[in-house]
Amino acid sequence: MGDMPLLTMTKSRIVGVQPNLTPKSEALLDTLSGLCSFHTTEDLASFLFTEMFRELVGDGEPWIIFEIGVYKDHTKTLELIPVNDGITLADGFMTGGIQGNISIVKSESDCSQALLNWHNHVMSE
Repeated sequence: MGDMPLLTMTKSRIVGVQPNLTPKSEALLDTLSGLCSFHTTEDLASFLFTEMFRELVGDGEPWIIFEIGVYKDHTKTLELIPVNDGITLADGFMTGGIQGNISIVKSESDCSQALLNWHNHVMSE
């Protein structure tokens, strides 16, 4: 497998009123508007729980949705909705990789595990 990333993440769409962003958050949003790749689910989960990411998404109503994708197969995707106390993972394709197709994760380790379970499930189909 070598250096091939496992997952990708990009901004999917704006679903609410975008708050005023700091220049740092504006720069992060610009980066996330392109395709970002992560080598492990731990890398991605760790990023999602950084102060920098939390500052961007804020702690009010969700206003932005991101798309997580499998690097090797861009048709396999998951929606990521930042909520004030965690991350909602929504499997719109209902692959069965996430129990009930929606998971609200509140810690880095739960997030990493949910992403890993989903990835392994969709890649074994």
